[in-house]
Amino acid sequence: MMPGLIVRMNNGDLKWFPLFYYDGKYKFYPPKGQNTGREVGRDWQFKKYLPGYWTPTQMPSYRRRIGGGSSLVVLEEDGDLRYFPFRDETFMLRGTGDKVGKGFRDTLDYYVAEWTGNGTSDLLVRDEDGNLRLYPWNGKEFRDLGSKEKVGNGFDKKEVPDIYPGYWSGGSTPDILIRKDNGDLVVFEFNGETFYKQRNYKVGDDFKAKHYEHLLMDEWLGNGTPDMLAFRDNRLRLYPYGPNPKKDHFTFTEKQQWESDKDFRKDWKYLIGHWRTPGKPDLITVNHSNDLWFYPFDDGVLTDLRGDKQVGNDWKVTHFWDFYPV
Repeated sequence: MMPGLIVRMNNGDLKWFPLFYYDGKYKFYPPKGQNTGREVGRDWQFKKYLPGYWTPTQMPSYRRRIGGGSSLVVLEEDGDLRYFPFRDETFMLRGTGDKVGKGFRDTLDYYVAEWTGNGTSDLLVRDEDGNLRLYPWNGKEFRDLGSKEKVGNGFDKKEVPDIYPGYWSGGSTPDILIRKDNGDLVVFEFNGETFYKQRNYKVGDDFKAKHYEHLLMDEWLGNGTPDMLAFRDNRLRLYPYGPNPKKDHFTFTEKQQWESDKDFRKDWKYLIGHWRTPGKPDLITVNHSNDLWFYPFDDGVLTDLRGDKQVGNDWKVTHFWDFYPV
């Protein structure tokens, strides 16, 4: 099945838009004689939506996109988590929506990634006190680790507004990169069980949120660790991440390797997805008119397709999720 986007409309309905390829171009507009925008969920009114690779598969899971998914876990108002697999191109199946967790809140921050390296996504949350708590997923529900669920502390939201999961140390399980309020970028390594007694180190500085409103993290250069497209002054700038001869750990380069023209805006939405090739990110922007523009990323640069970049128009939706049905 083709990758694409699942979107939530203003009325709570979910629609599925595969990204088509025909006439040498990628588009959400279907080829002649085909339909798209199929309704796959009705009246979804939940507090949080957590896409992930919740459904176990035989497919290799290494380096699937953090942030994307093939199924959804949702948070209800009463604090329950429910699981909705995506089968036969729909969520509307009998007997789905199993309760898989309880006692959660919408004031928590949720980070979905394959934290324990067991082939499916797991859940890391930051609570109101800045503690990090791990909830491994066993394919059917979230496991309760009891006293071991707290895997880190000191990540207060005021001091650490942004947390970016990624394979920052190049290992087999993800780590986190944080942006502090002073603009420092610091990696905290995770060993598959805890952040305690693991390394942390500064990998970049002066990326304050007031100057760099968007940091787009993904494996842009395809070398096994994330890199960063940083938005500043209507440009996107590529900062590669990797070995630094002066340090015993990876860092970002001091200077950007590439920068775009002044074609971007800070109040657009930026959607990353591995739509063309597994493991290879591209960018979609959503502008003020709710038009979707597609920017393939090849050989270290975002390509402006000029007149061919528009892949969708007038998408009035509340949520976008890049989706990879299995």
